[in-house]
This record gives sequence, C-alpha cells and structure tokens, in this order.
Amino acid sequence: MSRHISFHIDLPKAIGVSIAIHIILMVGLPEFDKPLLILIPQEMSVTISSLPIQQPIEKIEPPEPIKPKPIKKVEPIQKIEKKITPIIDKNATIVAQPAPKEVAPPEPAEVISKIPNVLAQEQVTQSIESYSSLLANAIAKYKQYPKIAQMRGWQGTVIADLEIDSKGLVISVKIKKSSTYEVLDNEALEMIKKASPFPAPPDNLRGKNFNVLVPISFKLE
Repeated sequence: MSRHISFHIDLPKAIGVSIAIHIILMVGLPEFDKPLLILIPQEMSVTISSLPIQQPIEKIEPPEPIKPKPIKKVEPIQKIEKKITPIIDKNATIVAQPAPKEVAPPEPAEVISKIPNVLAQEQVTQSIESYSSLLANAIAKYKQYPKIAQMRGWQGTVIADLEIDSKGLVISVKIKKSSTYEVLDNEALEMIKKASPFPAPPDNLRGKNFNVLVPISFKLE
C-alpha cells in the first residue's frame, strides 16, 4: 500500500529571505571599486503532483514448451565375418594321412535268462503259505477239545513252528505263540503228532528242510 506525501513551498517568503541575506552582505562587506550587482531571483513555479508515477507493465510472455527431440533408431551392429584364407606353402611336402580304421560294431552280449532272487523268494513264500493251509486242515481232523477247557470256557489259537523235510516228515516242532492255556497248547502238539507224516511239499520246497507256521484254533461253538 503506497503513501502520498504533498510538499507546499511559500514562494514569497522564500524571496524575502533571499533579499534580506543580500542586504546584510552589502552592508557588512567592504566597499569595492565596482558596484555589486544585485541579483534578483526570478519567481519559480514548482508544482509537485501527489499522484504516483505509473510505469507501463511489461507483458511477460510464457516460455515456449520444450519439444522432445526425436529418438534416433539405433540399427543393430552387423557381425562382420572375416574369411581366413589359408596360406599354402608351395615348397611344403604333402604327407599322405592313413585312412581311418573302420570300427567294428560290438558283438551282441549273450542273453542269459535267470530268475531274479526276489521273484524266487516270492514264489517260495507263496508255496509255504499254501502248504501251511494244507497242514492246518490235516491237523484239524485230529482235534479233540479238552473237557476241562470246555467246562471252563477256555479258547485260543496256537501257532506251531514245524520243521519239515523234503518228504513231509516233521523234524521238530515248537510253540511259536501260546494260546495262554497249557492244556490247549499240549493238545495242539498231540494233534500234530497224530497227523504226521504230512503230504509231500511243493517242488520248489523240496531238496532241503524248511520251516512252516501252522495255526491251530480252539473255539467253542
């Protein structure tokens, strides 16, 4: 916010003061040969305007937008292949290289058909299980339920471990799992003794002794 200061000059009063100063100088100064010229000031008209000076405001043009320069497409660098020309020495002696030997194809290996041990073991296991069922049926024909076990309601299953030879004869027998009742275990051993000798084992079990587990069940109907 601008402030305006106005100036007012009393011109007649200023002229009177100027004349008084000249008179004092003429009286107080020594006389000269030549008369002094008295300068009478002329009236001056001074007009001071209280309005502020207005300067034309320059119009500021907005800067021109910068245009992006177009991106030049870079062409791929082509691979320059140099051809190497072999230098042949005319004075060099040409040595004949031996022809490559023909490699005979390997002879086919002999195919030997053998039954894997795993398959043979599975067949033996299946034969033993089948023979165990045959022995269990043969032993069950001689079962006589002990009277004391019937009276007291004792029941159970005996697992007998039998060692059999290639002809089906019992080499040894032992209780693998007890029925928890001694009278039933003893009756199972007696039944095995009465049922032996057993039928001949399968062909793949012959030639050596083998063990077979036979379950003997005692249940009251």
